[in-house]
Amino acid sequence: MFATILFPVDLSGVTERMFCAAGDLADAGAGEFLLFHVVERREADADAGAVDYARGVLDDWSRRLIAAGVPAVRADVAVGTPWTEIVGRAARDRVSAILIGSHPKGVLRRTFLGNETENVLHHAGCPVLILKLSRIEPVSEAACTLAKERLLERILFATDFSEDAEKCIPFVEAIARSTAPDLTLVHIRDTRRLGPASAPQMEERERRDARRLEELRRRFETLGAGKVTTIVRTGNAITELLAVIAAADPGLVVMGAKGRSNAVAMRLGGVSEAVVHAAGSHVLVVR
Repeated sequence: MFATILFPVDLSGVTERMFCAAGDLADAGAGEFLLFHVVERREADADAGAVDYARGVLDDWSRRLIAAGVPAVRADVAVGTPWTEIVGRAARDRVSAILIGSHPKGVLRRTFLGNETENVLHHAGCPVLILKLSRIEPVSEAACTLAKERLLERILFATDFSEDAEKCIPFVEAIARSTAPDLTLVHIRDTRRLGPASAPQMEERERRDARRLEELRRRFETLGAGKVTTIVRTGNAITELLAVIAAADPGLVVMGAKGRSNAVAMRLGGVSEAVVHAAGSHVLVVR
């Protein structure tokens, strides 16, 4: 499931803080990384050597990743608007996922890993793995580290049994096979969607949801996952899911980009978007 990963990078020390995540993904079966830097048009026009300089940095980083055990690395530089180039390159190369960072506010004045990450998340046609970075004092371009050092030791898979949630399963399976993580399976019965129901109907829904989670638990355990925990809650999906994530403290949250109701997601901002913004864990958003 991780055949080719597009890894958009800036040229600061922050990118180097994300290399250990690339190593974790290589352990999970990632076959190739494409390091990709976008030089903004005005910078390319002002500095004729900007593209060549970027290529030199990426070539050096490629060698370092190969030396660290990443099986294959390519590097390329484009000129244009960063997020549009990233989304376009991901589509052209049909990558398995985009690996991109999300910086804490106030760290970088000039980077495409802020608002550009938002645009990539909203417009990419493939899964997006957003690495959360935390700030180290004093604030500087190199003063970030991964919010969670180990990406794949503890995984939380949030499912509402929608189509996008089903698309997450192969990614979780690939991780279970390769790294044997502890795994938390979470289903939130969203009170915004439940509607009126009799007590017997509610009991039947609860039994059905518990049965689905149990089937997933057995499936992942069979593939080699470590401890697998199932959690079912009822309430506001955003509030409840964020509370579960805070308590479980996973390295990675895996969830679909959309739930069962696009109308609800668009009106309220979306559960996945809320988790990307508010959770302290890294997040893989699958579509």
